[in-house]
Amino acid sequence: MTMHSETRLLSLLGMFASGRIFSAAELAERFDVTPRTIRRDIASLREIGYVIGSVPGTEGGYRAESRTVLPPLQLESGEALSTAVGLALLRGAGLSTANADSATEKLRGMLPADMQATVRDIGTAVSVLPGHAPGIDLGAVIELASAIASRAVVTFDHRKGRVPRAEAAGAVDAPTDKAAPDRQETEGRRVEPVRLVVLGAHWYLYAWDLDRADWRSFRLDRMSAVHATTFTFAHRPHPDAEAAVSSAVTTSAYRHTVVLRAQVTVEEAKDWFPTRSATITEAADGVRIEFGVDDLRWAAVMATATPGDVEVIEPAELREELRTLGERARRVAEKG
Repeated sequence: MTMHSETRLLSLLGMFASGRIFSAAELAERFDVTPRTIRRDIASLREIGYVIGSVPGTEGGYRAESRTVLPPLQLESGEALSTAVGLALLRGAGLSTANADSATEKLRGMLPADMQATVRDIGTAVSVLPGHAPGIDLGAVIELASAIASRAVVTFDHRKGRVPRAEAAGAVDAPTDKAAPDRQETEGRRVEPVRLVVLGAHWYLYAWDLDRADWRSFRLDRMSAVHATTFTFAHRPHPDAEAAVSSAVTTSAYRHTVVLRAQVTVEEAKDWFPTRSATITEAADGVRIEFGVDDLRWAAVMATATPGDVEVIEPAELREELRTLGERARRVAEKG
């Protein structure tokens, strides 16, 4: 049975997406039509913007000039809703683009009225407070993800923040937010990218720095001119990316590393210490809480304010700060 022309055009697009060359006779036989009908179909596809080239010779025929021929997607309502919600949340995460906006509009048109309202409500319900958007380019995320998958060396400009005291000890190019304006230097970097890690409100790239011969963590909002080169690299054994980024952000960039042991659950500890401020792990004798500070007086305040039984593992100097804090608290209370 000969199919309708609209269905045949969609089928042709699906075949051309493979990148193969198809002769008019082959296509005519496939769709049970004449070669003349196929030529007319090809002309129709060209008229609506698809680039279908003619390949001369005995082995010639028709071929899409690129493998970007995309036939219309046939999504079920649930699939279209999930995709539209994901695009709407991109805007809420500060990663929206013109393409994402136009794709959202097209998907809305595929949905029933009630689902269109759901997508619209989600898009307007999610927002980012000023100063809290990731400040990163979606194009840079795509470029880095592609480079990680293909093991391609990446170059970029990196804006330095406050120079961490522990940088010489390794793997810290993602210091805290306390960056001094006069230290905002930018320098070019060449890295072998391993993983993109989202921690707290920030995105990080974990990579092997070719110029420093060390593992480093880079904040994406401090990167610009991201470019995946044509140079590839072999697999290099590396530490756990998530743990390394967490350590770089919570401890390595600070003068003191504080380790506490608390007789609480991991979930309770996470309620008291945000993800970006501490690394929390389960231990045989309780929960281990590790974080960095420049001033041990703040660590004493944090340890005292933590509910549950807390024990100082390190540094020993923190115990003296706790005693000093206790004396000061007593004096303040007596004067009250």
